[in-house]
Amino acid sequence: MTYEFYKVLHLVGLVTLFASLGALSVVATEKRKPFLTLHGIASIIMLVAGFGLLAKLGLARDMGLWVWAKIVIWLILGATPVILRRKPNLALPTFLASLALGILAAYLAIYKPGV
Repeated sequence: MTYEFYKVLHLVGLVTLFASLGALSVVATEKRKPFLTLHGIASIIMLVAGFGLLAKLGLARDMGLWVWAKIVIWLILGATPVILRRKPNLALPTFLASLALGILAAYLAIYKPGV
């Protein structure tokens, strides 16, 4: 598969992930299941496509610090629904923090500091 395919797939996962996080931030507890499912699928898509991109860039064996930072961000965003379920009163700050992490991940992907 091509670099462009992985990039589009990664972006589809990104949009789906943030759409699901937005929905989980505002939807009543009994209606969250479809958005939790979307969040999980989007997370897997982003992970697979992200490593596909690394392979296409030739960076899969020698991952820089920016890649590890993106993996940590991915893990935090993956855990966000748990925070939203346990602390629903923190929905807005949690969502805003998720957006900030998304912006940081975009910065890391575009500029690849340390490479």
